[in-house]
Amino acid sequence: MKLCILLFVTLAAALFASSALADKFPAGFKNNGLNGPLRPVTKGSITTFQIFDRKCSSVDYGDGRGENDCHNGNIRSTLIGPDGKTGESMEYRFDLWIDPSFNYPGFYNDHAIGFLPGALDSRLRIASWEGPFIHNFLYMLKADATKGVTFLGNECQPPARFGSWVAFSMKIRWAADRTGWIRVTCDDKLIYSADNVPTNQAPHCYITNQCEPGVAKNPKRFTFCLGPVMAGFGPEWERYGLASQFTAIQPEGITIKMRNMLIKKGAKP
Repeated sequence: MKLCILLFVTLAAALFASSALADKFPAGFKNNGLNGPLRPVTKGSITTFQIFDRKCSSVDYGDGRGENDCHNGNIRSTLIGPDGKTGESMEYRFDLWIDPSFNYPGFYNDHAIGFLPGALDSRLRIASWEGPFIHNFLYMLKADATKGVTFLGNECQPPARFGSWVAFSMKIRWAADRTGWIRVTCDDKLIYSADNVPTNQAPHCYITNQCEPGVAKNPKRFTFCLGPVMAGFGPEWERYGLASQFTAIQPEGITIKMRNMLIKKGAKP
């Protein structure tokens, strides 16, 4: 009897330890409850994110719309970092690796005319900074096989460098007035900079960037999501003559790795 109890306790402890180990993400980060069947995996110092065609989540967004990722055609594998808030100066830093087999080309987006060269856009975001309201995205780091990794249309890493690590840093003072500033670097090269701006407003506000032009929103808290999200076409996909609500993903899926993930307060420009 004692042996059975001992074996049960040992097995339970092993299962608990295994579960805890599987969910051990970098400090300050947690699993996104809206992830599909494959959540990110951290081993050693590297977190691996994978998304596959139509492998989506049916968990309701909980915002009263009755929608979910499968309904909208979104595929995600992300972690959520600590929130920022107005008045704070923060740095968001991580190293990024994209599988060199990644072949999603991006798409022509007439909503992006005037924002992106040639209006060539990507439905794949690999990091985002969001306010708490519906369609309240402020900044996105995107990727495609045509322009590479970009931030507001500025190159962070060209496609020819996929398979190599790139160090990303965004320093920002969150503000609702002209006390805001932002600096973005890749491998210590400045790719985007702005001063005297309300950083709680999206510089590229158009509908496929999850932002509603002309709709006043004044977020005071900001969520950081890290990891790939392939956006779909929404519930009206049939109206546009599309095959489904999903953006096609290559059969072997998309693999992205990250390391040295860090969020800290007190950043300086």
